[in-house]
Amino acid sequence: MNEQQNNVMREEKEHLNEIQQVIRAQLQDVDSSLDKSREEIMKQKRYLWENIYELDLGEIASNRGIISEDYDSYEFREKQKRLLLKLQDNPYFGRIDFVYDGESEQEVLYIGLGGLREKNGVEILIYDWRAPISGMYYDFDMGNAYYEAPMGRVSGEIIQKRQIKIRKGNLEYALNSDFKVDDEILQRELSGNGSTKMRNIVATIQKEQNSIVRNQTASIMLVQGVAGSGKTSIALHRIAFLLYQNRKNLHSSEILIISPNHIFADYISNVLPELGEQNISEVSFDEIARHEMDGICRFETKYVQMEYIIGCRSEEDERLQRIRFKGSFVFLRELQEYVKHLEDSLITFSSFTFKNYTMEEEKIRSLYQETFSMEPIFGRLDKIGDRIADNYESNYNAVVSVLSRKEIKQSLYGMARTQDIVRLYCEFIESLKKRYSVMKNDFISEKFLLYEDIFPVVLLKLMVFDNHKSQFDRIKHVIVDEMQEYSMIQYEILHILFKCNMTILGDINQVVDKGNEAVPDNIQEVFGQKVTMIKMMKSYRSTYEISEFCRELCGLKEAEIFERHGKPPVFEECKAYDDMIVSIQNRMEHVDLSEITTVAVICKTSASAKEMYDAFDEEHKKCCYLMNEEDAEFREGIIITDSYLVKGLEFDWVIVPEVTAQEYFSERDRQILYIACTRALHELDILYFGDKSTFIDK
Repeated sequence: MNEQQNNVMREEKEHLNEIQQVIRAQLQDVDSSLDKSREEIMKQKRYLWENIYELDLGEIASNRGIISEDYDSYEFREKQKRLLLKLQDNPYFGRIDFVYDGESEQEVLYIGLGGLREKNGVEILIYDWRAPISGMYYDFDMGNAYYEAPMGRVSGEIIQKRQIKIRKGNLEYALNSDFKVDDEILQRELSGNGSTKMRNIVATIQKEQNSIVRNQTASIMLVQGVAGSGKTSIALHRIAFLLYQNRKNLHSSEILIISPNHIFADYISNVLPELGEQNISEVSFDEIARHEMDGICRFETKYVQMEYIIGCRSEEDERLQRIRFKGSFVFLRELQEYVKHLEDSLITFSSFTFKNYTMEEEKIRSLYQETFSMEPIFGRLDKIGDRIADNYESNYNAVVSVLSRKEIKQSLYGMARTQDIVRLYCEFIESLKKRYSVMKNDFISEKFLLYEDIFPVVLLKLMVFDNHKSQFDRIKHVIVDEMQEYSMIQYEILHILFKCNMTILGDINQVVDKGNEAVPDNIQEVFGQKVTMIKMMKSYRSTYEISEFCRELCGLKEAEIFERHGKPPVFEECKAYDDMIVSIQNRMEHVDLSEITTVAVICKTSASAKEMYDAFDEEHKKCCYLMNEEDAEFREGIIITDSYLVKGLEFDWVIVPEVTAQEYFSERDRQILYIACTRALHELDILYFGDKSTFIDK
């Protein structure tokens, strides 16, 4: 370490000590305030309970209001304490020395996970990474810089930038840099072990990533990013930023993430709390379907369907062809046209009498076809039912009960030739058989739907029945992850259920079946409004050697690779399946879990993962676990799993077995292999026996 660096470290240690003193003092103050708040709340509660029968309603309401305010104050101080405890371990990660235009003195700005002020509340000691001024740390090198403040653009010059690493209150390094984030710093961060929880990346957000995080104009943002580009992480940081910028109008309870499975949801669950925000709710499309189809019918899960698709060995497979067709834009348009047909054919109009009031057939028809034409079919009948009840109340100066209104609507439903949504769907499928050969042999069970049929039925239900969506009414922002896995039908469902801003992200190169037509242009047409499309083409996850292999595997010439070097992929030929099992077990014996956090043996299908796990001897079974669809958390250690469940996850060491010409031969198999290999952070081993796949025949 040279003299200049010694001086930098000495300066930053002194500053860190000063900041830690401030934090400790504020923690003491907060603890004292919390104790007083607790005492005051208990005092008010005791007073209320002891005098409840002597107080009038106004006094009771007043006391309850005081208690509520005390609770709010307590929660605010609790939040303060949580932030101070975070700052105690790691108060900041960056520093900018900035000279405002027209001034001569520089201002030293420290940037951290959260903001910190002096006790007087005036002087800012640490700026929150989401503050407008903090954006300069990510967007500018030394030299001219600016940020957008509420009063307008503020310009000046950055005369010094410094990257700082503090861990558990100890300064590890402080480096001056001429660059936004020094490659050396990023190298250090990326070279660490993986984790069962996604970490925040506030210290290393890149300029192009920062533009996504801080975008406040896009109502629907679609991010196409290569594997390892940080799509999900950036989306979560974007949510943290929006919560910070819109504190008065946006709450974490008003944000929802559509996630592929519970394992993935568990993996990302730590990011927002690390950033000082409450975690957000998540739901899968399967759960949406279960809610909508409750009491109607059972259906296959996405996981089971994917097992079929991944294991399919023929492109001519009839079900595979139907899955593709039912996920297409053409199928969506056909279903929408069928609903238009139902608008004219499902209802047989007649006059309707409630007690002494009669609404004539022509009036009902007029209300249905004109007045309420923007509503779903049965939603129109609901509106007509309310109109009948309102007219009765007006004519006879009477009140129609809620129960009676419901009975009127149910009676009007009788004008429909059927209310069975699955039966209507079967009729729709039958109509397609005459025009599309791919549908010729399709059979729909009314008791159990295949996965490719469940969402068309859900969509049909939303378009035919009244689409009251009370479960999602509060949602103001939706994150849709793994966008490439959803059909056009599913995007139309999103369009109906959520009239709010969205961040949609994924990688079309990781779609298991290229027959899926959920491409950006089609998504934009579904939403019927401008979609802000952004590409993230630089991969940071894997070493250069692994990333280069993956890039060549899928022919992604435009993909950029962050240059972090490590071990090249290992390709091992085994004599037979049993020898491959022995080779994997030998690797398991040499895993030092104090050095390596996560190891994944990624098989092609869940069936092959189960077969491999069963082939291990009892001692080696104790060293690992089989991760499947039933799991709800991502655990440390050695896992055996399948290619579908690992999407969005990452591991220190990935082993891909049985990469033979018999198992990996189609373009779909190439995508599956790509998904598996891009999960590796530091090491990638590919094992085969017999004829190896042409995808690794280099």
